[in-house]
Amino acid sequence: MLKSAKRLAELKNLLLSGKYNEIHDRISMLRSEEPFEGAIRLLARFYDETGNEGLKPEIAAFFNDMKERSGQAEVIASISSATRPSSKAMLASSCWQSGLDYSEFAVPLADAFMEGDYLTSLECYTVLDTCSGSISDNDRKTILIRLQKEVRQYDAPKQKLTGELITVLKG
Repeated sequence: MLKSAKRLAELKNLLLSGKYNEIHDRISMLRSEEPFEGAIRLLARFYDETGNEGLKPEIAAFFNDMKERSGQAEVIASISSATRPSSKAMLASSCWQSGLDYSEFAVPLADAFMEGDYLTSLECYTVLDTCSGSISDNDRKTILIRLQKEVRQYDAPKQKLTGELITVLKG
C-alpha cells in the first residue's frame, strides 16, 4: 500500500467539505488506483458518520470491488472502529464480496461476529465460511472455544447462526 500523507490530507479535506459531486468523483477515481495508506479507514469513518445516504452506495461499491490485499488490514480495523451496526455489516460484507482471502483475519472477524447485531454476524459468518479451509488450526481452536462459551448469551436466531458457524469451523 502506498504511503501518501498529502493525498490522505486532500481526501480528508474533501470529505469534510461535503461537496457531493467532488466526493463522488474522488471515490470513483480511488476505485481505479491502488489505495494509499489511511484512505480505507477514512472512507469507512466517513461512511459511519455521514448522513449523506447518496454517497453510501458509492463507498460500499468501493469496498466491494477492492482487490488489493494490502488494504485488508484497514478494512478489518475499520470494522472494529465503526460505531454503527450498518457500517460494520457493510464492511464485513465487502470482505466476501471482494473475493479476497480473509483467513488471516479470522479472529477479528469472529470478534465482530460475537459482538455484532444479527446482520453483522451473518456477514461475518459468510466471510468465515468462505475462508474456513484456510484458517490456521490455532485460530480455529481459539474461535471455537469462544463461540461455544458465548452462544448461550445470544437470542435464538443468533444461537442458530453460531451453531452453523461452529459446524463450519469444525469441518
